[in-house]
Amino acid sequence: MSKEKIKAANNKVLKGNKQKPAVIEKSKENKRKKNIYILIAIIITSIVYVLSLNNGWIKNWDDGGYIMEHKLVHQLTLDNIKSIFSVFYKGNYHPLTTLFYAVEYNFVGESPFLYHLNNLIFHLFNVFLVFTFVKLITKKIEIAAITAILFGIHPMHVESVAWVSERKDVLYSFFFLGSMICYHFYLTKKNSNTKYYLFSLFAFLLSLFSKSAAVILPLVLLLIDYYIKRKWEWKLIVEKIPFFILSLIFGVIAIFSQKSAGAIQDLNPLFTWFERPMLACYSTMMYLFKLIIPIDLSAMYPYPDRINGHLPAIFYIAPAVILVVAFLVYYSKKFSRDIIFGTFFFLITISLVLQLLPVGGAILSERYTYIPYIGLFMIIGKGYVYSQEDKSKFAKSMKLLYPAVIVVGVIIFSVLAFQRILIWKDGEVLFTDVIKKYPNLPFAYNNRGYLYFNFLKKYDKALADYNKCIEIDSTFHRAYSNRGVLYYNFYGDSKSDSLHLSLAIENFTKALKFKNDNTDAWIGRANCYSTIKKFDLALPDYNRYISIVADDAKSYLWRGIALYNLGRFDEAYIDFVKCIDMTPDNDNAYLWRGLVYFQRKDYKTAIKDFDRSLQLNPKQSEPYSWRGFAEFNLKMTDQAIADYTIALQKNPKDAATFINRSTAYYELKNYEQAFKDYCAAGDLRYALDKDYFFKLKALAGK
Repeated sequence: MSKEKIKAANNKVLKGNKQKPAVIEKSKENKRKKNIYILIAIIITSIVYVLSLNNGWIKNWDDGGYIMEHKLVHQLTLDNIKSIFSVFYKGNYHPLTTLFYAVEYNFVGESPFLYHLNNLIFHLFNVFLVFTFVKLITKKIEIAAITAILFGIHPMHVESVAWVSERKDVLYSFFFLGSMICYHFYLTKKNSNTKYYLFSLFAFLLSLFSKSAAVILPLVLLLIDYYIKRKWEWKLIVEKIPFFILSLIFGVIAIFSQKSAGAIQDLNPLFTWFERPMLACYSTMMYLFKLIIPIDLSAMYPYPDRINGHLPAIFYIAPAVILVVAFLVYYSKKFSRDIIFGTFFFLITISLVLQLLPVGGAILSERYTYIPYIGLFMIIGKGYVYSQEDKSKFAKSMKLLYPAVIVVGVIIFSVLAFQRILIWKDGEVLFTDVIKKYPNLPFAYNNRGYLYFNFLKKYDKALADYNKCIEIDSTFHRAYSNRGVLYYNFYGDSKSDSLHLSLAIENFTKALKFKNDNTDAWIGRANCYSTIKKFDLALPDYNRYISIVADDAKSYLWRGIALYNLGRFDEAYIDFVKCIDMTPDNDNAYLWRGLVYFQRKDYKTAIKDFDRSLQLNPKQSEPYSWRGFAEFNLKMTDQAIADYTIALQKNPKDAATFINRSTAYYELKNYEQAFKDYCAAGDLRYALDKDYFFKLKALAGK
């Protein structure tokens, strides 16, 4: 080898040795920068959301149903866990989310702090995962940082984090993002790709168990393939088959669960098939608008009212706006895939909630943007990199302006999100805000009225809201049934007030006119009829209610009482047994079953049921009175008198028990005490037998 070649080789080695420390140093610097950006994103997000930890419940909108009224959540048992994974609840199937609620309820009950804390923790994890995912596919720390920060603090995401019922959003997103990251590792880490493929599939399954919106993931994985310029071949499709199978299964489950609660609406009477795409275009346009200008946010965005038979003009303009945006996105492919990827990420992940298949009663919802906005945030991040690295005149003109706009935007978004969190403080504040934004929205008045009645006990305010709801929409069946419940239970001088019972029956009947399967109306009217002793009218309503809601133990008890009062003791017995089977700790069910045994003259068995009723609730008086009556019939007179005495101590105004104890004393020839009890019953306006009164008076020596 010549001296020149040896010298050149030595120089090359020396040069390489000098470069290695530089590469290592750059790697360390990138890692430090990455950690700093992640820390900044998490700190900013934490500051913005810290007040959410002081928020309470939205009891009148899902929080009450998902947690406070959900019996499967209240006890963390193996049977309940099985039921959580095997039944629909309120039109949803998200068992993993429900299981989380059950664990939390097991520790803190209905104290909201832990629930809000866990929502925030998952949101912070998601900020980290968003950063990780975007960094992996773009190779740009700055894009990842901007995307993660905007994801963390955007006001449109407040609903998903500050509302306990949206645990399903932050939870499904956690696994959704994890699945995408594992999928990327599967594509890039050749030595362990099978492991990451299985991790991705498992994370997808957990995401599906958290919320059905995850079904869209397989299309997102194909989009990732496009973005990283993966070669299109059969393997690319075949490897997605397990993902598509899971999507199909859970998609069908989601449709059946929504149908079970009537959540999939028939918009045909309201909007034609020609107008449906206009609604979707409007929703898409508004999501894009609120990405940049997130003002006038609301927990509910109702469908539009027609003006002279037509949709508002903005709905006809929306398709043109979307076409312009589509052209700009298509044009951008000349420069890079980033805008196309970000836009399609947004469109794919939000496509299921654009109301082409109408779910719920809103034309758009802020919570639906939680995952979709990631794609649009990436475009904003890409814009920053373009402004700093591109050599064009336009890029140079934006070099200082673009980062300044982002900083100002982050500040404004943080302030708006902070303010929005306060609106989600509780159900009264939230729905007062909805009414402020949409003063003619009947749903909002009905929900606030429900809160006033059921939780805050502000009955006058509840009645005013129900009245306002019906004034706006005279066909709003739920307001009629809620107002009927109010009249029946708490409005008026007494529960037996005939005027208010009549008003209750009238409201329940109107509710059924507009919605024949309104279960509150069926059971409410049945109970009204039972209260006024019209058991023959109550019975058909109980039957109809039970045909719709077969798992309500109390309804079997109430129907059994109606049957008992109609003298149909055998049928009543069947209902009482059913109630006991479903709720073994129902003291009233044992009392009434005991009464059936009493009617059958099976006094010993009756006494056993009265005993059980008293074990479950020793404060009541009726089981003592009836047990005394059964004991008297078994010639156990002393025991009968003892039970009558306890019953009267608990209820001194029970005239019938005074009569029964008087009879028992008479059997023991204690005429003086028998006469006292007989007189006590008379003082309580019990109709006394005149001849017997004077006979007993004489025997008592009075």
